[in-house]
Amino acid sequence: ANIVAGSSGIFLHDRGLGFSLEPGHPAEYRAGKRPPHTLAPALVTHRDGRLRTVLGTMGGDAQPQIVLQMLASLLLFDQDPGRAVGRGRWRIASDSGFDTWRPDVSRRVELEEHVPQEVAEGLTARGHRIAEVEAGSAFGHAHAIEVTEHGTVAGAADPRALTGGAFGF
Repeated sequence: ANIVAGSSGIFLHDRGLGFSLEPGHPAEYRAGKRPPHTLAPALVTHRDGRLRTVLGTMGGDAQPQIVLQMLASLLLFDQDPGRAVGRGRWRIASDSGFDTWRPDVSRRVELEEHVPQEVAEGLTARGHRIAEVEAGSAFGHAHAIEVTEHGTVAGAADPRALTGGAFGF
């Protein structure tokens, strides 16, 4: 919330919770280390460097999982931003939203109720324990903007969010 440490110009944040006090841990708190965090916006370009897509999401540890799912929708399945943002998602279950990668955390995969049945079957066939849960903010609030082949802009704001909007120019 724009809290600055005195006149230092250093903004305070809550990403330090990603550090561990356990010696030898990959996120061990010590000099020169940065706290791990989940912020993972993506910018996709065409081979010639022209902008293709920008996207991002909130959602704790689910953020990189959501970004990956949206990129697959956009790039592999050639879906428009609205379908990529609105489609059913899965995530590795997490109690706090920032503990997914700890070794003692359950590896249950949660699926939104509108995830296609073949996704659930594929995860089960690969040995994952799955649980269907109600769609909502635990699956992030994602947004995507794409520059179409005609140079127009197409965008989508997540229907899971209470508010949102997409704006093109």
